[in-house]
Amino acid sequence: MSLTDEVVRQRAHRTIIEELIAEPQRLGPDFQPIHQLTGDGADPVVGYKATGRGKAGTELGDTLTLLQGAQALGLAERLDWAFRCLAFEQALAARLAAELHLTPEPETFGTPVPPRLAAIFSRGRRELRVAAEVHDYCFGDRAALARAIVEFKSWGWRIVVADTADVPDAVAQLSELQPDVVQVDLSRPGGVATPAVQRFVELAGEVGAAVMALSVNRPADRETALSLGATYARGRLFGQPGSLPTL
Repeated sequence: MSLTDEVVRQRAHRTIIEELIAEPQRLGPDFQPIHQLTGDGADPVVGYKATGRGKAGTELGDTLTLLQGAQALGLAERLDWAFRCLAFEQALAARLAAELHLTPEPETFGTPVPPRLAAIFSRGRRELRVAAEVHDYCFGDRAALARAIVEFKSWGWRIVVADTADVPDAVAQLSELQPDVVQVDLSRPGGVATPAVQRFVELAGEVGAAVMALSVNRPADRETALSLGATYARGRLFGQPGSLPTL
């Protein structure tokens, strides 16, 4: 790709991302149910994970690609705030009583909410039960992450640490972060029957965190999740991402 082509491509990406920030309704979101695992198989819904959408039919149609494009252009903070507040708006409209799980991006750590979104964000903080999901890439700036965790907890948000069993430095931070939940992805390379995953689950117990199993797509996955000691689960077995149910 020539330099000219790359400039044209970046301009097109900037236009798409700016449009999504200006009209965040086009970001989705989709909500996937989180179920509490029970011995009798009832498995009630206890939360929803909100995920955004890219712009269909473009290079930024995939959510991860959209985020990477925003990061490359310095727009991740604005995009994340727009999506976060859109998720709040839809959860409030649906009168969501279950917990709403979000993934705040590192670019937003310690940043103020944009003025045009301040009202809906303030209302969401007051009325919604929220959990902030922290991934391994959030550990790049430990000081910023620590400050963000303090801020999230001051808002009454619970802390969820994503599957970082293969990241020694991240695993070592569990005792410092004191998460409420840790995630184990059943689709992870190498599976979950590894010493790293077993130690990760042990550490969760040591800090008093519950375990959530991801990629629970079949009945057999549910049994695997239970064998890990998971009390929460998310995956296709329980439903595809979609709209929130309304009262």
